Amino acid sequence: MARGRHTQIRSGIIFLLVLAILTAGTYIAWPLVTGQGSWQLPWAQGSTGQIVRIRARQAPVSLDIRTEPGFATDQALMGNVYQTLTRPDAKGRPTPGLAQNWEVSSNGLLYTFHLRNDAHFVDGRRLTSEDALWSLQQIIDHQYQGHRDLDGLARVTNPDDATLVIGLKSPNARLLTALSGRAGIVYDRRARVNYSTRSAGSGPYQVDDWQPGTSLTLTASKSYQGPDKAAIHKVIISYTGSPQETIKNLDQGRLDAVVDMDPATAKQAGKAPTATPSTNNVVLAFNNEASSLLSDQHVREAVRYAVDRQALADLEGGGAKVLGGPLNPLSPGYDPGLQAFPFDRIQAARRNSYYAPSYYHGGLRLIYPQEFGNQVGDLISTQLKAVGIPSQVSMVDQAAFRDQVLNRHDYDMTLLVMDNDEIDRFADPESTMHFDNIDIQNSWKQVTDCTDQNTYAERLKAFARQVSDLSPSDWLYQRTPLVLTAPRLQGMPSSLVDRYLPLWNLRIQG
Repeated sequence: MARGRHTQIRSGIIFLLVLAILTAGTYIAWPLVTGQGSWQLPWAQGSTGQIVRIRARQAPVSLDIRTEPGFATDQALMGNVYQTLTRPDAKGRPTPGLAQNWEVSSNGLLYTFHLRNDAHFVDGRRLTSEDALWSLQQIIDHQYQGHRDLDGLARVTNPDDATLVIGLKSPNARLLTALSGRAGIVYDRRARVNYSTRSAGSGPYQVDDWQPGTSLTLTASKSYQGPDKAAIHKVIISYTGSPQETIKNLDQGRLDAVVDMDPATAKQAGKAPTATPSTNNVVLAFNNEASSLLSDQHVREAVRYAVDRQALADLEGGGAKVLGGPLNPLSPGYDPGLQAFPFDRIQAARRNSYYAPSYYHGGLRLIYPQEFGNQVGDLISTQLKAVGIPSQVSMVDQAAFRDQVLNRHDYDMTLLVMDNDEIDRFADPESTMHFDNIDIQNSWKQVTDCTDQNTYAERLKAFARQVSDLSPSDWLYQRTPLVLTAPRLQGMPSSLVDRYLPLWNLRIQG
């Protein structure tokens, strides 16, 4: 009887071992047979348990990359969750993205993109040119963010799964740059998700948790097979906390980095944060509608002379560089010799003397979002008052700002963050500034209607000067976001961090 029991036990053990081996073999073989999924040995899985915690300055209002404007959404999701046909390098210039290479016809009307064969959406489905073509159609048809950059498309085809051909009505020297932004996102045409809270991208990360206004948690995508595989399993981006709390958490290891640090937090830091270059500029935008007091160019010029840009830039605590025109040094059209309307109270008062105090009807209305803080509004008001220009200042929350300024255009002046490439908004009479000038519109067509990048740069430089001379806004300063990282964190990007924050290279040492 005892021998029989031992035989049964031994048979059971053998059965379990065989079952375990068959199960392991199936696990390993399945991705190879089906072409779906992936596996790794436990000791080859990398930093699967590591978490990086980052504090950022401004939270997205929504995660819907299709419809939500603003750089906070770009900062968190672009490249990390959603990938584009091209992508920006450290200076914002287009480089290969989902398109590994491309050719441009001699007349500049035909772009042929060759897509990577290792791109997959988060559900494991392979990304093809059919998805890219469908995405361009969706952006245009539904007027998603970036649709204006696709106005010149004539015809788009996909001769095979890895090739996308874009035909243009006329040459557009900015197309490749546009395709590194929202216009170039390739969406999953089969996705059925709530984009405002979840995600369905092809990047190395996916949205794991979203607490509006508080935090965003990204986890590494198991389906990602491209060149930017995440080294860190989870990244938590938080958006709340006092300056003292933020620096304390960084010093005590509860935070790994603070990006786009606000001036109050920078003052609390034990060491100086690093100022990083950005393509973004802070602009004192004017309402140029006929009903606005700033429809008069002399009033606009008076305001520009009255504003001390250096004093305003100093409020950023080292996170800004004064501008002399519409473009900063990261633009190919930047002109260091353009130093238009420097701070000059005598010139400001002279131009303002054309108008009686009653002209202002109680003052120019400066309405701006609260992200800029109280000091900037108070300082602009003080500077205008010094030359006899009255003003009314209102700092409002994001919802009120969108309604009153962006939607109803009920304002005289406002503060906007504008990328270098958004200089084209001054050629669009329907933009926030409502600047309608036929010469500017014709000049902009000449800027983009070329195939040579050197010609484009020269025309862009001339256009920036032409726009500046008419003063539809005042360009205050280039943003140079402040970054502070813990010693153990490696791989933090060193430019464009306020609009493009690639996380896949982050690593923890020790």
